[in-house]
Amino acid sequence: MVWRSGIIAPGPRSLTVTDAGDLSGDGVRLLNSRTSPVDATAMLDAAPAADITDMRYLVREGKDRRHVTRNADGSLRVTTRPLIGGSIVTLPEPLARWLEQDGTVLTWRQLPDRDGTKWLTLCLIDDDDDVIWRQEMWDLSVMLPPAVPHAYGGPALGRDGRLRHQSLTSASGSHTLVHQEDGNLVLYCNPAHHAAWATDTWWAGDGWAELTGDGDLVVRNICGTPVWRSGTAGSGAQRLEVDDDGSVALRAADGSVVWDVRVHAPCTAAGMNPARGSVLRRGQRLQRQSLTAADGGTVLAHRDDRPLMLFGEDGRWLWDQYIWDAERSYLALDDDGALRVRTDDGSVALELGGPGDELAVVPGEVQLRRDDGTVVWCNGRQMAESESPPEDDYESWLDALVKGRAYCVTVLHEVRPGEALARLGAQSEDIGTGTWQDLQDMAAAADVNDVVVAAFALGPHTLLVEDNGWQGVNSPELSQGTFAVSCYGGIKAGSFFKVFRDGAEVANHSWDNGSPEPTTPEVLQALAAMGADDVIDTAFEHDLELLCRTAGVHPTVSDVTGCARVAILNVEWSNYQRKPSAPPPT
Repeated sequence: MVWRSGIIAPGPRSLTVTDAGDLSGDGVRLLNSRTSPVDATAMLDAAPAADITDMRYLVREGKDRRHVTRNADGSLRVTTRPLIGGSIVTLPEPLARWLEQDGTVLTWRQLPDRDGTKWLTLCLIDDDDDVIWRQEMWDLSVMLPPAVPHAYGGPALGRDGRLRHQSLTSASGSHTLVHQEDGNLVLYCNPAHHAAWATDTWWAGDGWAELTGDGDLVVRNICGTPVWRSGTAGSGAQRLEVDDDGSVALRAADGSVVWDVRVHAPCTAAGMNPARGSVLRRGQRLQRQSLTAADGGTVLAHRDDRPLMLFGEDGRWLWDQYIWDAERSYLALDDDGALRVRTDDGSVALELGGPGDELAVVPGEVQLRRDDGTVVWCNGRQMAESESPPEDDYESWLDALVKGRAYCVTVLHEVRPGEALARLGAQSEDIGTGTWQDLQDMAAAADVNDVVVAAFALGPHTLLVEDNGWQGVNSPELSQGTFAVSCYGGIKAGSFFKVFRDGAEVANHSWDNGSPEPTTPEVLQALAAMGADDVIDTAFEHDLELLCRTAGVHPTVSDVTGCARVAILNVEWSNYQRKPSAPPPT
């Protein structure tokens, strides 16, 4: 060695010389040609974001070297340097400024990504050691606290109501307030196709907007941390309204305005014929707006930059349709029943499906269906005519899932799919969204005793399907406050059929030890419709038809080919032994 620079900085892998004479390594200023070496200080592992300057940087050493440096414009540069490759991400200046909160530190934690895999992630931690911000906050699968239902897509949001990827549209359809996937709450003038006002929280990432119980309009990130607020807590605000003149107002119970936005010049331009609630009907359109399932979970959203996106109740993207050269587009269910994306001049940008009479958002799916309920298009896929079963076909849908294997099927009235899985014993962190095939792929690594179960939405009800399981027939608690029917069919002729109400078993017509006397009105009505009189024989030979008729549902193949809420339940063998009325799965 004949010369050493004398510059000390942990592990830089690149050097840059600027026009100002600065020599920097991975964004850290190391030396100036006029003033000699600069003492850049490495802050190890954790520090307040405000402490990161051009002279002080955050670093974490390990298998991958990570550091955070300050750019000249105030933004933060996050660099990851593994042995091969690497990444550089810039946190924009508004976000960097928001991170500089008293009592917080920027550091790295092992946090789950959208698929549940844990990665070392840059995050902001508060005094209580809670994560209030994290990097990569896009499309995270997170179940939010309950919110008060409202007229989805209507002009108003009441207290304790929430918008997540959803919109409010004035009565005439002229103006729309929408919560976008980037975290921005934006007011659009629809006839002029421009944003009239926004919270400018585009840097916050996914989250939601809400009108709190004390009257404050708040935009939150996915961690639940406020990133913007109207500052009207305690004002008596009862509802948020979007008016036809382009104003947005918080109003008290008597209608008086306690806060408003009037940056948009009064506009009375004609609006459009917008859809409301969960259904788009012939002659209506969706533009920068949303349709929401009746339970408030699944959302279909139209955007200028990515025309269609379908979100599950946990916020995960279930389906999307990106169209190049379709700016200022809208989704239309035309008078001929065809579902199309059209450009602003009315020309067709994309033919999606049809013909149908209404486009409806239900839990986990967006369906184009006819007046008789036949689904002709679902989540971007045209349904074949053969997928609509004949009136007496109650088995094709199950054959599409578990043909030739043991199964347990349960219909649970007036309960959402996620709640149904929770009642069956699934923990919230174990519940995901996916197709039946996705669930089978997950099950490949499951234990032999694990129960593989999917929860499909059937209107307001839930259809639980267990592959080689029998939890449903042994779980009367599923029906707490409602009604449920469950049957089990084994490949060795095992058969169970039970009816539950309000958390108790009210009928058992199982093959081995069931009652031959039907007493529940639902079973009696189902037997009459089937022309049967022996309930045990019927439950053994035609269990699915008896179950569906008893529950008042008729599943189709299309009902179980889309996305569902899914889980794998870890069931101890001792649990099977404690329930002698049912055999272990075969």
